[in-house]
Amino acid sequence: MWYVMQVRTGREGETISMIRQYVADSSLGECFLPRYEQKKKYAGAWHIVQALLFPGYVFVETKEIEKFYMELKHVPELTKLLGTGEKWTSVIDEDLRVLERLLNEDRLVAMSTGYIEGDRVTIIDGPLEGLETVIRKIDRHKRTALVEMHMFGRVQEVAVGLEVVGRV
Repeated sequence: MWYVMQVRTGREGETISMIRQYVADSSLGECFLPRYEQKKKYAGAWHIVQALLFPGYVFVETKEIEKFYMELKHVPELTKLLGTGEKWTSVIDEDLRVLERLLNEDRLVAMSTGYIEGDRVTIIDGPLEGLETVIRKIDRHKRTALVEMHMFGRVQEVAVGLEVVGRV
């Protein structure tokens, strides 16, 4: 199951390193940071760069959450497993399906390509293909789309890379 930890924004990578150092491998399946690709222009050319999909959060895949939580207390970085009340809650199945569809094996949302027809967007390539209904806003200048997802107990808009190749 996937669980989510809230950590200090900007220290996500360091927190993962500490978790790998202090937590026994037996209770930790995988600790990762979902990322997305987007295009940025600098030095006169377009480059594909990566950014965190959920800044301030680290995802953990484990079957032994109680054991993991006890070992997490040894990690010096401030971490908090998300949950409701006194129970930790895993990422719910519906959200997990959307995330697994978007993320590739490297836990990365690759760039998508599409075009705009009237007030609708059609995705012709990439992980957003077939998920046009969850796109809430397109920023052609930043080459991103805001996608609506239910995460962390609330509805969130998450930026992912989208190259709009034209209007029809």
